[in-house]
Amino acid sequence: MICVRAVSTWLPDTRETLAEALADGRMTEQDLERSGYSSIPVAGPDLPGPVLAANAARAALAESGVDPARVGLLLHAWTEYQGHDLWSPPHYIADQVGAGDALPVGVRQLSNGGAAATELAASWLHAHQDGLAVVTTGDRFCLPGFDRWRSDRGLVHADAGTAMVLAAAPGPADALRLLGIASASAPRLEGMHRGDDPFSTGRYDQGAPIDLARTKKAFFAAHTREAFTDTATGKAKRVVTEAAERAGVALDDLRHLLLPRIGRLTYELYRPVFGEITTAEVLDRGEHTGHLGAGDLLANLADLTTLLGPGEKAAVFNGGGGYTWTAVVVERPA
Repeated sequence: MICVRAVSTWLPDTRETLAEALADGRMTEQDLERSGYSSIPVAGPDLPGPVLAANAARAALAESGVDPARVGLLLHAWTEYQGHDLWSPPHYIADQVGAGDALPVGVRQLSNGGAAATELAASWLHAHQDGLAVVTTGDRFCLPGFDRWRSDRGLVHADAGTAMVLAAAPGPADALRLLGIASASAPRLEGMHRGDDPFSTGRYDQGAPIDLARTKKAFFAAHTREAFTDTATGKAKRVVTEAAERAGVALDDLRHLLLPRIGRLTYELYRPVFGEITTAEVLDRGEHTGHLGAGDLLANLADLTTLLGPGEKAAVFNGGGGYTWTAVVVERPA
């Protein structure tokens, strides 16, 4: 068992609606329908991903009551450009929040980055029973490199930081207890984000903004969509089932099962699949956030601190390009 001292989502104040994006031509009716969301937080140039992550980390550390100087590990995950070339965002975040003795490590696993960092932090805590770990994510999606409305059609990317403070030993006011975690991957699907493009020597050599519809089209010219959906749904069942088994929790004892915040199509894909294995209520919490890059899993955990009553349990399912899928089972302490 790993204890979540605190978990926080930090959103910028500025918001944009999908109706506005539709009205001025930034997205199509089809993309709006595929998303199913209504509004998203949008950060200005003074809030790049690492700053968003540092803001979330300060909030989580303050809520946890943990002295940042005691943090032994800081894992930072991201998907989009962090603001500088040949530079380490996790070291910046550790310095900004006062975690000067922490080991800062970057995790790059696209949208499953926050989940991967959580699993790595849990493993580190099993080896450092008296240690404290912080997981952060931070992404700002902006032109010229990334079009939040069009770079991945139907999947609306939004700006946020998330952070979580973890410990191996229970505390008197833990937000959640992480009871089980499981991951599975399918490396044969990595080409969905590569297509048939040659390897390049610099960022955006293949054009800006990024166009994932192009790479996916190239991938599916050689592979069936059914092969992807069959793999994705099979892995989804596997990781949720394994996480529950490792937690010692019956699947029907889960109150909620939260999905990554990537829209209506994903909800329609996974909801019936999970309905075959659990009576948990399947939720997509992205209506007013959109997809938070590497931060969906942590944002969902933050939501569970208020969705769950004392002693109740839930699962959070996540996935990301490559492809990798992760599930965690948590409990709100009684």
